[in-house]
Amino acid sequence: MPEKNAKTLRWEKSGQFTLEAQQGEEQGDLFICEIVNWLVKDDIASMEFPLFSLAKQKDTKTREYRRGNKTVRIIPSSVGAATVFDKDLLLYIGSQIVEARNKGLMPSRSAKISSIDFLLGTERGDGAGSYERIINMLRRLRGTTIETNIPTGEKKVTQTDGFSMIDTYTVLSGKKGSRKIVDKKTGKSEEVETEKVFSFTVKISEWLYNGLMNFEVLTLDRGYFKLSSPIERRLYEIARKHCGDQPIWKINIDLLAEKIGTSRERFKVRQDIRQAIQADALPQYRVALDPSAAPDDVVFYTRNTAKLSMELIRTNCARWFQTLERYDNVEKWRKQKVLPASVLPANADV
Repeated sequence: MPEKNAKTLRWEKSGQFTLEAQQGEEQGDLFICEIVNWLVKDDIASMEFPLFSLAKQKDTKTREYRRGNKTVRIIPSSVGAATVFDKDLLLYIGSQIVEARNKGLMPSRSAKISSIDFLLGTERGDGAGSYERIINMLRRLRGTTIETNIPTGEKKVTQTDGFSMIDTYTVLSGKKGSRKIVDKKTGKSEEVETEKVFSFTVKISEWLYNGLMNFEVLTLDRGYFKLSSPIERRLYEIARKHCGDQPIWKINIDLLAEKIGTSRERFKVRQDIRQAIQADALPQYRVALDPSAAPDDVVFYTRNTAKLSMELIRTNCARWFQTLERYDNVEKWRKQKVLPASVLPANADV
């Protein structure tokens, strides 16, 4: 039964939470996402497992990952799998839920979001295509099914759950104006009406909500939202979870590929890593390759040079560090002769 005077949890721009009476709301509080300065919080489970597609085009391929007794299966809908860029919405909502939890409050799973606040808060533009991008993001998040036996919260018995990252969504939009669309074949143009999303309400999954409410999260650098490469976003998440505050952390390239969520061949993964090394865009961390390992180790290390130097001296690893393929010796590695993949045998590893 609907409550006549349900209350809405609201974050005021002054930095305080208040409860406001809302007429006709469904039973349960509606969390209004209005935090001005918020720390980016990422749930640990999705940092560990590649739940989101790296594709920039529609991805309808079912993916499955196993580690020990943990299994994750991602089943897209006809509109495609939820992407690492769609995850921005979950980061936005989750960060504000955690902030409310830190204040001793109990925010609900249903959140109301101002479109402009979301777009600006996650470094997105408010262009003519914003309506279509938001609605497609919601469709993918709602339509992608995740089957997992990863326990969250205080559950002691492992069970397999099937869910979407969001249960429901409602979008409020209106006419924004019109724009010209040109047919590339005929050269003819026509005026089409454009929509603007004013706000939208999302109910996140209980699985995600449990993790947030139990503080199963880590803080991300806001520079994460500026990363335009899906691979770089995953590399940063993996580094944040596993390297954390350590000066150095390394991982086998094949295991890293699993965590990234790519099925590309090893030499292509190595190319992706090299692009990330050269771009040197990850917040907090840098990436390197250790060619002395077989097949290769990928090394993550802090951008804090003083902290890094102390660790290299303490572990007597300065000489080893100099042999790594790093951002500051790219030219050296470029000059090394590598045969094109087309002339290598099928089992070659370059």
